Amino acid sequence: MNKNDRAWRSFFDRTDALSQIEAQGYCYVDATALKQSGKREPRLMAKLDTLSARPSIFKQRDLTIFPVENGRYIIFRDPDERSYFELPTDRDELPVQVHTSAVDLATFDSYPGSERPSESQAIDFAYVSSLIKAFTGDQGLHLTIRGRLFSGAFHFRLPITNHPVDVSGVQIEVDAGYESPSAIYLIEAKVGKRDDFHIRQLYYPYLEWSRRSTKRIVPIFLVYSAGRYYFYEFAFSEAFGALRLGRSACYAINESPLAQLDLDDLLAVPTLDAEPAVPYPQADDLDKVIDLIPLVAEGTGTKAGIAEAFEFDERQGDYYGNAARYLGLLDRQHRRFVLTELGRRFAQTRSAAERASILAQQIAARPTFHVLLGLLRQRGLQLDRILTAEIMNTVKEYKKLGQKTLRRRAGTVRSWLKWLLDNTTLGGQR
Repeated sequence: MNKNDRAWRSFFDRTDALSQIEAQGYCYVDATALKQSGKREPRLMAKLDTLSARPSIFKQRDLTIFPVENGRYIIFRDPDERSYFELPTDRDELPVQVHTSAVDLATFDSYPGSERPSESQAIDFAYVSSLIKAFTGDQGLHLTIRGRLFSGAFHFRLPITNHPVDVSGVQIEVDAGYESPSAIYLIEAKVGKRDDFHIRQLYYPYLEWSRRSTKRIVPIFLVYSAGRYYFYEFAFSEAFGALRLGRSACYAINESPLAQLDLDDLLAVPTLDAEPAVPYPQADDLDKVIDLIPLVAEGTGTKAGIAEAFEFDERQGDYYGNAARYLGLLDRQHRRFVLTELGRRFAQTRSAAERASILAQQIAARPTFHVLLGLLRQRGLQLDRILTAEIMNTVKEYKKLGQKTLRRRAGTVRSWLKWLLDNTTLGGQR
């Protein structure tokens, strides 16, 4: 149980908030009551930006929270999870478009390069390179909005109860807003992939600027991960949570992120005598492993710190840290993840293709993956022709795992094999 879990348990135990929600579907709470009963800063208690970041009692009772005034919130039932938008599970299928920068980014000493960029840096260099103009198709953009501001008055209605919620004077943060003669583009940015996000992050800025301007208001969710920019353009309707995904695109700037690899060469990589003496991988997204390494290089080495950076729960922080250990990029010392020598070299690698090549070789050196890569070659690189039972049996030869655990780990193995096909020339891309 993390700090937010304990805080919310304490708050609900000490107040009649759950009774109010049970009776009418919602209740209003103020920051003073949250702090007194939860013993934690209200802004931290209310920062539930992903589905997995919700405290357990919110998950169990289908609850969500929105600010309505400075220091005042509404908690309400949202069984359909309309307060969150789940990004498409096939987002990795977006074709990677290579964008040629309008300027030579290498001449900028402030360009992050191999370092982990901040959200502002990711946006700024997407703008400097004209990538934002390329996605929006609008050449007349100017940065006019950034940072925190207090809203005016707007309203929305809750799902289920249709209760009208009046919002006024709440703090809104816009990572970047660009205005042209015809539109205002509001960008919420994340460094590292997300599976979902709280719609408040786009909904409140959208409602605020719809009130202020007659121009077209375009909410955009931007993710920078593993050297790629993912853009998602949205449109809101009047119904709460009716967030529609419009255009989406994936870009790499100035270089193809695909590692030029040959499967025969990969299978010739020396194989370890045994599987690494660490937990077998249960972290499906290798891009998050890539994003994790510069984070650890900056000093974030605890599972709690990793979980906070990626906005998921601490258990997943442990999963991804251990996945990087399995690949030889991290070690564990005194309950912290630290870089290995390979991890330090990986963190300093500027090229996405070079990072993919290092990961591919590390994967191929693990006995289970070496066997399965050979099987993949036999099946004509058609991953769907490899049965889950075949993956489970291969893992079972090297690791003693229960049947249910084996099936879950087989899902991770399949995800990693797919990542290899998507991020190298093994899959036939050139």
